Amino acid sequence: MGTLTIHIRSGTMMNMDTNVAVKLAAAALDKGHAVKIFGYGEGVTLIKEGQDPKRFPNVGAAISQLVARGAEVTVCSTCTTARGIKRGEEIEGTVIGSITNDLSRFVSESDRMVTLSR
Repeated sequence: MGTLTIHIRSGTMMNMDTNVAVKLAAAALDKGHAVKIFGYGEGVTLIKEGQDPKRFPNVGAAISQLVARGAEVTVCSTCTTARGIKRGEEIEGTVIGSITNDLSRFVSESDRMVTLSR
């Protein structure tokens, strides 16, 4: 099977892009593909522990499930710092990494890449 990278640049409460990303990731895992998700810009909010949306899907819970199923989830450290997300506030199993090292590795290891952005 192949590897899919999902590059998400929208925040969890901005629109439904992150919900689409987690559903796409789950479908790819269901079919036996490896999945890598990289959050950039507002997309880094998908790894924030303690999400408790009232009228939106809980992307944090979905990310936890994806990680448990083997998805690799990493976000940009510069973007997290800019948004006040500190190390230790990320969902267990996710990584605060770098666009240079992690996203470039994800792209080089993937057969397909999807970017969701506004």
